[in-house]
Formats: sequence, C-alpha cells, structure tokens
Amino acid sequence: MVITSPTLFARARGGDRFWKRRRVVSLSAHFYGRKRNCYTIAIKYVNRALRYNTLARRLRKSDVRELWTTRISAACTELGTKYPDMKIMMDDSSIALNRNMLQNLAIWEPRSFRALALLTKSRQEVGLNSLEGPSPAGVVTRGML
Repeated sequence: MVITSPTLFARARGGDRFWKRRRVVSLSAHFYGRKRNCYTIAIKYVNRALRYNTLARRLRKSDVRELWTTRISAACTELGTKYPDMKIMMDDSSIALNRNMLQNLAIWEPRSFRALALLTKSRQEVGLNSLEGPSPAGVVTRGML
C-alpha cells in the first residue's frame, strides 16, 4: 500500500497495533486469569515465559548430555569397565562414536555395545593403541569374516 497522505498514514498504523496485540494475546492464550486477558499484564508474563523458554532450551541440551553419560556409564559398569577408560581406548583405537550413538548402542543393541566394551577392555589390558596387530581373544572383527 502506498501512503500518499497523512490521513492514509494514520489509517495504516492501526493494523500494526492490532497484530502486535494479537501476537501477545495468542502467546498468552494458555495463561490463567488476567495474565491471559489484559494486554498490559500479558506483556510482562509473555516476555518472562519467552526468557525462561530460551534458558530452558540450553538446559535441556545439558540434561540430555548428562542422561547419555549416565546411560553409558551404567552399561559400562554392567560390563565391568569404566566409561572414561572406554572413551580413551576408543579414541586410541580410532573408533569415533559420540555419546548419543554409544547410548543408543547400549540401549537398543547391547551385544554391539558389549563387543565395543570387550574390545576396549582387551585393548587396555594388552596395551595396544591401534586396531593394527592381533585381535584380542573373544572379539570377532571384520577381518576374520
């Protein structure tokens, strides 16, 4: 819309106010009492909710990482090894799996996780730092197939 006169300029500004209020009221639709119905009160609580939502996204990521570490540590404890030792040996053996993949293996594919734990445990006992050389007893590798 082209604004050619002061009258049209004044009329054009009304829509902005409507949509601004509409946005705040729609964001406060699930609040109780005057926090939902009164615009001036709703602004305060909508801003507060958005601020906490931003903070919660960061906290959720750290909570999920902590959950993954707990799951991996529990699975390692079941198999008689420690997660930090397993992570160090996996890095030395050039096995690149992040925490999300490791916890998925621990939950959904326990045999695969057990093979990883046995591999890292036997590599730690033998003291080998790479995948080259003889494979440990009881571990089936791709080269054996």
